[in-house]
Amino acid sequence: MSISKKIVRRWLVTAVTLAVLSVPSILFAQDYRKPDPVQEDKLELGKKVYFKRCVWCHGVEGGGDGPSADRLFTRPRNFIQGTFKIRTTDSGELPLDENLIKTVKNGLPGSAMPPWGEVLSNEEIVSVVQFVKTLVQDRDFSGDFEELAVQDFGTMPWSVKEPYYMGVPQEAIDAGKEIFQKNKCWECHGGEGRGDGNPTMKDDWGFPIVAADWTQCWNFRGSRRDPYNPFHVVRTVSTGLNGTPMPNFKDQITVEDRWKLAAFVNSLCPRKKIDALTNKPVNDFLIGSKYTEGPVSTDFNDPMWQAPEHDPRIVNRPEGYEGDQKWHYIALAGQITRGKRNFDPKVDNLWVMSRWSAEEQAVYYLVEYHQRFLGDDPEYPEAVAIQWPGKLEELFGAEKPYFIYGDSKKPVDIWKAKFLPKNYSPTNAPNPDGYDLDISVVELVGHGFEDVSEKETPGGVEIVNSKFHQGRVKIMFKRSLTTENPDQTDVQIPTKSFIPISFMQWAGRDKEHDEHMAISTWAYTILEPPLPAERIWLPPIMAAVFFGFQLWLVRMTKRTRQMHAEGKAN
Repeated sequence: MSISKKIVRRWLVTAVTLAVLSVPSILFAQDYRKPDPVQEDKLELGKKVYFKRCVWCHGVEGGGDGPSADRLFTRPRNFIQGTFKIRTTDSGELPLDENLIKTVKNGLPGSAMPPWGEVLSNEEIVSVVQFVKTLVQDRDFSGDFEELAVQDFGTMPWSVKEPYYMGVPQEAIDAGKEIFQKNKCWECHGGEGRGDGNPTMKDDWGFPIVAADWTQCWNFRGSRRDPYNPFHVVRTVSTGLNGTPMPNFKDQITVEDRWKLAAFVNSLCPRKKIDALTNKPVNDFLIGSKYTEGPVSTDFNDPMWQAPEHDPRIVNRPEGYEGDQKWHYIALAGQITRGKRNFDPKVDNLWVMSRWSAEEQAVYYLVEYHQRFLGDDPEYPEAVAIQWPGKLEELFGAEKPYFIYGDSKKPVDIWKAKFLPKNYSPTNAPNPDGYDLDISVVELVGHGFEDVSEKETPGGVEIVNSKFHQGRVKIMFKRSLTTENPDQTDVQIPTKSFIPISFMQWAGRDKEHDEHMAISTWAYTILEPPLPAERIWLPPIMAAVFFGFQLWLVRMTKRTRQMHAEGKAN
């Protein structure tokens, strides 16, 4: 070897050595192994399962182009390239069998991929995984040219109780927020974590994709049955999500800091009991409208409109919180009964709270929902609506109207707010003040899908406040409790009665209109009566009596001891 070649070789060796030494030590906290080879004896059963259950979304050849694919968001996975999201292996690598089995068994929350473990046997799941591996054309599961780095994610550094994982130290959450800022996670996930950072993202196949909304952790991929566990965030940050713009950060963020980042992300998600069937929070079927002395404030930041982030039925209310409010979770789904069937609404829930005032003889409903980006086309405005039975007197002991626009015999009363954000573009730089809305409200009467019209005499519904701020829409409705509409289709809102109520939402950015919308089923609302006088004065009196009794007991105990001591002395 010539002197020049020796010098070059030494230089290369030195450079490689320095590069390796400069990589964080966490790079070596992983195990290397060959891919799991295809189990040939299971392919016949796996093929049967695939063409019975999976082909409709993933396609005959596994290209993610089944007959349902165009109706789904996000689109079904294309298996041909061997690109899989949920793995314990390094970014860009093939998954292990156990990763694929868990995905098939548990499904992918927030997508159309259901939990097949509730339908298929373990043998069927293992077999269909083997068949899916044969659909991969661009990678080799035989192991001849592949070596997988199986990552070590460390262990949770805090003692917290499942399933809500509350009690993570605040200093860890604060440190995680600093890591979030330092690594510019907000560029995709938005300043408050609602996934509103980048509206132009696409997956590896050129289809639109959005960043995760961290405030709805039950929609995190790979988190079914365990949405509040920060491990899922650690895994995703460590491995990335193949096929998406989400990279891995294992070489930028240490394992210890990944857990802190996960603590911050996890803290943004409100705790609600999860419905085992839907893997979403349990729907609140009763919206209590709180009685208010005097007028109701229209300021979103007024204490009367504040509520704890976490469900008070699960954990104690936050320290210092003295209010009487709570957020009510209302589940939404796509309308699939007629016309252009919508299987992919971008909004799948609303949060609602309400107050009413006897002095004003008016009721207020604050509706909030998360929408990463709004539209700006006047032909397709954003919209949200509250729907009531038009004739409450016929409801008690009777069937409710049809929950989409009523029917010919049982009409519905609809308050529909339509709006566009002012001076807004989805590609604008983050606006810390949010955007005002150009908003109007229309009152409708529905006697069925084909018979929806504006009221000739509106009932006086107003929008008294509205805002779009970092992926969150807030709209406050106000209406008098009674109206004098001659067509008898205005809902009359009595106190102390359970009244059916439902909600609708249209995403203008996705050109949703008419029956192309997200809807809820019927829930109930009730205007809660004021507390009886005894509920106000009785607690302090009882407290005074209790502490007076305690003081008397202490004094009597001291006196008894003193008398006992004097008796012994004599």
